[in-house]
Amino acid sequence: MEGTMKETEEAIVAGLMDAQCKADELFKTVEIQNLIRPGQTELQINEAIYKLAEQTYGITPYWHKRIVRAGRNTLAPYDENPPNLTVADDDLVFLDLGPVFEEWEADFG
Repeated sequence: MEGTMKETEEAIVAGLMDAQCKADELFKTVEIQNLIRPGQTELQINEAIYKLAEQTYGITPYWHKRIVRAGRNTLAPYDENPPNLTVADDDLVFLDLGPVFEEWEADFG
């Protein structure tokens, strides 16, 4: 019984680590493909990331809303839905995604 619990725990850790690695790869691909750039709106970036995640990993479920925020919108709390901004040259942009890889949730920002 004790061996089975340890194996189960190891499988959970392995699944979560795999999801974390895939989420990291997704973020790197977003950067490589230059999806975040001036002139794009937050919504356009969000949709491009959604398509990339679906095509690359088959991700369609997210365990929370996907957030792309730029400029002054980066100050808005999670629950708010500020107006869709266009990324300017010197804007900070952050992402908060919650992709689900198979059965594993990866909250990555």
